[in-house]
Amino acid sequence: MRILVVTALLASLTVADARATPASPSSDASANCPNVGARSHGGCDDGVRARDRAFDMWELARSWTPGYCASSKRACAARECATNVMEPTLTLHGLWPSFSTPVDFGSRDGCYWPQNCEKPSWYPSDAPWAFDRRSLPPGRTAERLAPAWAFDGLGAHEWAKHGTCAAWVDARGTSPGMTQVEFMNATFRLAEALGTPRALTDAAGTDVAVEDAQAAFGVAARVALGCTRACELVQVVQCFARGEDSGVGAPVDCPCVGVRDSRYDNSCARDCPRVRVLAPDQTPCHRATDVATAR
Repeated sequence: MRILVVTALLASLTVADARATPASPSSDASANCPNVGARSHGGCDDGVRARDRAFDMWELARSWTPGYCASSKRACAARECATNVMEPTLTLHGLWPSFSTPVDFGSRDGCYWPQNCEKPSWYPSDAPWAFDRRSLPPGRTAERLAPAWAFDGLGAHEWAKHGTCAAWVDARGTSPGMTQVEFMNATFRLAEALGTPRALTDAAGTDVAVEDAQAAFGVAARVALGCTRACELVQVVQCFARGEDSGVGAPVDCPCVGVRDSRYDNSCARDCPRVRVLAPDQTPCHRATDVATAR
């Protein structure tokens, strides 16, 4: 089994504990992205093989857990939203192989990420293809970094929809990509390395200018922030190159078309001059133990 690492990353990360400085006008990417937060995009099934196009970018999506838990009444039924689990921190949603420019697949908008990929020919016969919970990190690591994966079944969904496509590094499916274990290792190692910016945890329970929320992650072009209609922060997406080893490479600007113009990914930038960073006690989720459910 190959050992995949998070390449060229640690040296180039914004240190999670560093306090962010206010964003300058030069870091405001909206001028070069006129449709910021305005559009909807989609993926394509078995996209690497079917569209003859290798993915060239990774998107790491993480939830601001109190914001997600306050986003709907249904969310409070998730175990991650129990009051003895929920923390004011970023937790893993998923690591997504993506195309930095859309692939034509017969629709006007195109395909922005591969999904639901078939098993490639190189994949080891003794490695699990269907989701195997034993591929998650041992101990409490998964519970801490990804409570929705550990408690609510999100890991099975994320592997089937996105992780399977990490096994494809070429359209023929003959060159080794990631096994399920390698994908989980890369995903959790990246989430651990990034952590939660100190500026964001310090802001819990308050609201901040959207430019300052973006500045917590460097500059606006390198992050997309998803908000509710009430401008409550729900999700953070950061973009990374595909490394030379097909693992996660250095941070890169998120594409304007596909990420920063996405309503799902970047609604805060379009609709919210100020972003509410909820604390756990500001959510409607009061029960200490809830029925597990999956997003």
